Amino acid sequence: MNALRQPMTMFWTAWLAAVVFIFPLPGTIALRNLLLLVGLVAVLATRRAVPALRPPAELRPAAWALVAITAWLVLHTAALAPAPATALGNLRGDWLVPILVGALATWSASRVTRPIAISSVTAALYAHVIWVFGWQFWIWIGNGASVSWPVLLVPFGQNDYQSSINGMLLTLVLAERVASKLAHGHESPYPPRMGWIMVATSLLGDVVIRMRNGTLSSIVMLGLAVLAVGRIRRRYLALLLVAAGLGISSFALDERWSGLRESLVIGWTSESLYWQGFDEQRRPRLASGAPVEQSAYARSAWARQALDAIAEHPLGLGFGRDAFGRAIEMKYGYKGMVSSHSGWLDFTLAAGVPGIVLLLLTAGLAIRGGWLQFRRHDDPAGLMLAFLVGGYLLRCLLDGHMSGWRLGLFAFICGVLIAAMRRPDSAA
Repeated sequence: MNALRQPMTMFWTAWLAAVVFIFPLPGTIALRNLLLLVGLVAVLATRRAVPALRPPAELRPAAWALVAITAWLVLHTAALAPAPATALGNLRGDWLVPILVGALATWSASRVTRPIAISSVTAALYAHVIWVFGWQFWIWIGNGASVSWPVLLVPFGQNDYQSSINGMLLTLVLAERVASKLAHGHESPYPPRMGWIMVATSLLGDVVIRMRNGTLSSIVMLGLAVLAVGRIRRRYLALLLVAAGLGISSFALDERWSGLRESLVIGWTSESLYWQGFDEQRRPRLASGAPVEQSAYARSAWARQALDAIAEHPLGLGFGRDAFGRAIEMKYGYKGMVSSHSGWLDFTLAAGVPGIVLLLLTAGLAIRGGWLQFRRHDDPAGLMLAFLVGGYLLRCLLDGHMSGWRLGLFAFICGVLIAAMRRPDSAA
């Protein structure tokens, strides 16, 4: 029996890490689906050897809220969506499939111990951040003094890809370090020194990846972590200086902060349609005569357009990440836009005001459930879930990340953390 168990432990450890590592890679959907299929077959093959796994009591309100929002989305697709067939396809790909991926992750992670499940996930995320450092260092030394550090290049995708991965890593390792200071009998999935190294690496990764919204999310999550520990151990409040330093470094390295406030105001109030195709002849100017900072202006203008569209269509336009694009086409006849660059606004335009209310309720109950799991059972997995959901929700407010591989990876990690949670009726 032990001889069989050891190879299976190695299999599940490698499988969990491989799925997390492969998920963000462009052009690997077929490989990702193959890995998930292999995991499903292995779960079914070992179903008799593992006892049934139920959600912790603290997460049951969130589970029922997830059922409620799923029921609303199905009803909305069938009865309210202007194009039900299209909405159903979007619902399958960007809602039902992530839920199934999360469920598969839960069943799979229950085959190994809690430390192994959590460390497999964090190791895969950490490998991506190290890859970015290595890639930039290789380019830097290869170009000598002609390229300054950081070089702003990443091994695949774009910088926002890497920022999403790094953000998930930061929420997990921060929560684990907070748990190590607040919990009694804390069982760390990796050596404490390694935990601090991953926190430091992730924060430095935020600097070299240089995504403004990622930095804002990191500052908020780091501030919450420091305040949580600082209530009991005041010397950790000094780490707020790290959060301040992160903001200062972003301000110093990212020229887009210049003219930010005025660009936001102009984006919100200007009648210019520059935000549609970025035709330079339409580009508004700051009071100084300089052109508006494009990113800040566009996000503000898109948010204003999204809110106007929500007021016109409070019950939504049908599920899909492109609801904002459809609203713009209906109003202006302009085609090609997809997201408002706010997942909250995109979701509201897609699923209506009731949809976003149910979504925020589900997320809030998941955060509350994770916190209660941590407080009642000294369970770091509960706090990690609360941080992960909170961090992802915050990032989706600032960026249109509530779909695609990001949502799938988020669901998978949530599933692993739920499997890793302590059950009062289990000795494991």
